Amino acid sequence: MISPQRCRKALFFFMAWFLSIMPLRAVTAHAISYVSGEEEMEGFVASPSLAEGEFRPGILLIHDWTGLQDDARERAIQIAEELGYVCFAADVYGKGVRPSNPQECGVQAGLYRKDRSLFRQRLKDALEQLTKIPGCHPNQLAAIGYCFGGTGVLELARSGADLRGVVSFHGGLDSPTPEDGAHIRSKVLVLHGAEDPFVSQENLQAFVQEMRQWQVDWQMIQYGGAVHSFTKKEAGENAASGSAYHPQADRRSWAHMKAFFKEIFPHAEGGWSSLFDERSLTGWVQKNGTATYRVEDRCIVGKTSDGSPNSFLCSSRDYQDFELVYEVQVDEALNSGVQIRSRSLPAFNHGRVHGPQVEIASNGNAGWIYGEALGTGWLTEDREDETARGAFRNGAWNHFRILAQGNRIQTWVNDIPVADYQGDAESFKEGFIGLQVHGIARDQGPYEVRWRNLYLRALK
Repeated sequence: MISPQRCRKALFFFMAWFLSIMPLRAVTAHAISYVSGEEEMEGFVASPSLAEGEFRPGILLIHDWTGLQDDARERAIQIAEELGYVCFAADVYGKGVRPSNPQECGVQAGLYRKDRSLFRQRLKDALEQLTKIPGCHPNQLAAIGYCFGGTGVLELARSGADLRGVVSFHGGLDSPTPEDGAHIRSKVLVLHGAEDPFVSQENLQAFVQEMRQWQVDWQMIQYGGAVHSFTKKEAGENAASGSAYHPQADRRSWAHMKAFFKEIFPHAEGGWSSLFDERSLTGWVQKNGTATYRVEDRCIVGKTSDGSPNSFLCSSRDYQDFELVYEVQVDEALNSGVQIRSRSLPAFNHGRVHGPQVEIASNGNAGWIYGEALGTGWLTEDREDETARGAFRNGAWNHFRILAQGNRIQTWVNDIPVADYQGDAESFKEGFIGLQVHGIARDQGPYEVRWRNLYLRALK
């Protein structure tokens, strides 16, 4: 008879094996040419498969002093597979410039260490290229770098780049212009080998002083026993040389980076995607009515049009089961809503948008579900719960959460449960998401409704 202890041990190893062979996210990866100054560069993109109108954080990856080689490409793919982020491995040296020995590496890296302005410009141009990659959220960016690249991401931060965070793996910490620390807008994570002989105690202390002086949100983690290049397997095992691979520090630093990303990208975990890039209406199409939609202050703003019927800004793709969250603010005189798995068919009232709508209103009906153009009125008939009716805050931003599974739709407003609607077999189980601007009579308004922080997680 097998003992319970042996059964548990066998089960543990089976689960470890099973998780190791589970497929990661589907990823596309390819080289991409771009320009920095007058130089042609050749970077590398790794991205999860995303539908149009879905956006994920973007990571700029800066190579070590050997240039853009396989190790950087593999890290980019790892980020896309494990985290579901869009990763762009930049090319600092230029297309075809790939040093083949330490002497050549030193020459190339030295050009940029001596000319920090050129270094920063190379990285700024790469960051701009990252924002052009389909699916990259242009306002959710971070940069990571190794060795030479670790120095680079700190220089990029000192340039005032609009980043959520930077991560330096065994990078140089020195700065010829420590006063530029005043321009840092991002959080900073330094992952440092405690025995790294290439970073002097003077440089380390100067960096700490720079961060303190300019009140940067920063942290440094030092790994005992690790020297320079502790993440690079090609560095070998001879720690006495000053550069060597350290498996434990490699694993720990990767875990620390992921925890840092979870902090700066709180909505990016667990399969969540943004439905709005905060700069454009990419992934959305207007249906019905003449209300206008624009982007302002990282919000989608819908504005009424005199005498117009209901207007809808609709996702360009359909969804089935999902969890949706968003924040909304609406003028008290205006009624609005969000369509859930709705339709617009030529055979139905000339393309009239129809389907379940989660109400946005200041009269106590927020969060309840209405049958838009269905002829049924309210789908949630019992709307007397006083706690639910008081959940919406007039004149403020309100947080909505919607869970749509099968023929069931549940809603929460500011974390207060509101509706739990159970449809029938003919219920809307697939369709688009639509942001409604309610029609108004002539000589009224104009009124506005604003949406921000729209995130969706598909459910199986």
